[in-house]
Amino acid sequence: MHAHHVDGADGPLGLRLAEATVGAVRLGIPADAVLQAIPAPRQTTLLPRRHGALSGIVDHDGVLVPVVDLGRWVDVGSAPAATGKPHILVLRASGGLLGLRVDTVGAVLDAAPGAATRLYHDDDPEEVFHSAVRSPADGGILSLLDVDRLAVLAAAWSDAAGLAAGAPDPASAAPAGAGLPQLLPYALLRAGGARLGVPAADLVEVIPMPPLEQIGGIGGIGGAYCMWRGRHVAVLAGADVLPTSAASDASAPLLAVIEHGGLALGVPVHAVLQLAGFDPSLAVSVAGCVAEAFDADGPVHLLDTARLFARSPEAALSRPADAAPAARQGGGGGQEAHNAVAYIVFEADGMQAVPIDAVEQVTALAAPAPATLEWQDRAIPVADLRGADGYDTDAGAHLMVVRAGERHLACVVTRVHVLIPPGDGRLYRMGGQGGLPLEFITTGSGAEQASYRTVDLAAQAVARLAA
Repeated sequence: MHAHHVDGADGPLGLRLAEATVGAVRLGIPADAVLQAIPAPRQTTLLPRRHGALSGIVDHDGVLVPVVDLGRWVDVGSAPAATGKPHILVLRASGGLLGLRVDTVGAVLDAAPGAATRLYHDDDPEEVFHSAVRSPADGGILSLLDVDRLAVLAAAWSDAAGLAAGAPDPASAAPAGAGLPQLLPYALLRAGGARLGVPAADLVEVIPMPPLEQIGGIGGIGGAYCMWRGRHVAVLAGADVLPTSAASDASAPLLAVIEHGGLALGVPVHAVLQLAGFDPSLAVSVAGCVAEAFDADGPVHLLDTARLFARSPEAALSRPADAAPAARQGGGGGQEAHNAVAYIVFEADGMQAVPIDAVEQVTALAAPAPATLEWQDRAIPVADLRGADGYDTDAGAHLMVVRAGERHLACVVTRVHVLIPPGDGRLYRMGGQGGLPLEFITTGSGAEQASYRTVDLAAQAVARLAA
């Protein structure tokens, strides 16, 4: 029997819950017990009984599953006037499958460690609720469902092997759960024109799209990050996750935060659909980090979280500052170390950073940028690195003199911001666009954390002058 029960404040420290409602009751159901959420059929096949809470039978992947209606056992109140479509949650319990009829299906939530509170202490075997938890999403109260006790009280579940009449009880001949389909719970999200299945254990939460900041020099989603729980999280483009996407990332109203190995990434999504169970071993790999499976509504792209993070070294930006030693291998192959020299942070076409030993001089420029600059008794060429629309020509600028091999160049930038002293930043080197490596320097922590792309200022100047 799988131990899905909740022991309250003294029990398991972390809870990942699937939210649902039955009547006026908000349920929290251990997410690892939920295999699938399917729309409730208009007509239910009945299995006549004089007692009990069974409301019928549904077919789940060829297995007949009994369905429990809690409203037949306990007073659950009336559902609000504005409610979603009823669903059947297919649960794994007591070595078999059991259905639970619910009025609505919500998101997968992560309750804080120790958040569950046991309210009933009589341990009455006739009850399926004894603990509650506050929802981390809106502060509402969720009643925690003891799934195994529900199955025992209903005395109803389905063995996936579909026993023939007269066959021996598998509980006496095989371990509990033998013959069950190897279904894992996935949260189904709408991402553009595709459905994305994220392993429920890896989806931390789905939040309204937060304000995004551009990583210096890279524009658009896929070159942006956001602050999430005091951490710096890179936001991927849909094309980095799915082989095709029928809608623009810019229109995505939601951000799915996925966590793996202590790191986090954000993926733009358009809607949260439902929980569903899939056997990933039966899915067909199509491209990148997803494999294609099918359900009654068509194809679903199942995400391989480990592969996604291996392909996304920018995930290293989310590493908590207090978890960073002096130098180490970052997640996804990114190299992380503290800066040995000072860096100058400046604004040109975005916020960028350059090692101070590459810069000979920094000076203010009040007039329009000249074609050449008199510097150390000679004229050196001037490259204006500011974006075409990114500065006010009357607001002044800064000149940064840099070395380019045996000669010097002057770079016009919008302004010089700060100096990052040696050891105060964390450098991340990672594979970038077109196979070219990218490097970032991150300072601060929590809400004060900021990241800048490091650049070869001399190379930028040479390229601008040659253009």
